[in-house]
Amino acid sequence: MLDIKQFRDDPDTVRRGLARRGEDPDVVDRVREMEVRRRAALTELEGLRAERNQASKDIGRSAAGPERDARIASMRTANERIDALEAEHAALETELEAVLHAIPNLPRADVPDGRDASENVVVREHGTPPSFDFEPRPHWDLGPALGILDFERGTRMSGSRFYVLSGHGARLQRALIQFMLDFHAARGYTEVQ
Repeated sequence: MLDIKQFRDDPDTVRRGLARRGEDPDVVDRVREMEVRRRAALTELEGLRAERNQASKDIGRSAAGPERDARIASMRTANERIDALEAEHAALETELEAVLHAIPNLPRADVPDGRDASENVVVREHGTPPSFDFEPRPHWDLGPALGILDFERGTRMSGSRFYVLSGHGARLQRALIQFMLDFHAARGYTEVQ
């Protein structure tokens, strides 16, 4: 998620980055307007809370009478406005966060523009791609067929994009972690847990 400060401090860079990604750059103005409304509601809310706190102290120190009753009635009105502002602020906060979550990351300046993956530029290649006398299967087909990878169980347990490794899959995961630790420990890495 992009930092709201980017929209405040450098909206033109955000607009250009979104345009490069094929996204609507007008969302920047929408985010900025929502942020202004959210901050205005928060400022008013904090001011009213401060007034309420001071009035509560004053009411506590004042003697019973018509002036005290008038202050208490005034505080009820202020409390209603505070409740309304709290609801408005929470709604604005939720809406703003939802919009920010939908905005993709900005591309780096050195990344070439393209409509989709077919326009990707090969920067470098290492080695020779292997050739097979059979059609290779992707891991999302091969893992479940071997009984070492279970997407459905992982999704049920933890939500989308999670998986469960079992048997040789779990052992492979542990071996890769151990390999990484051994490799880096040999180069001065100190393991901490």
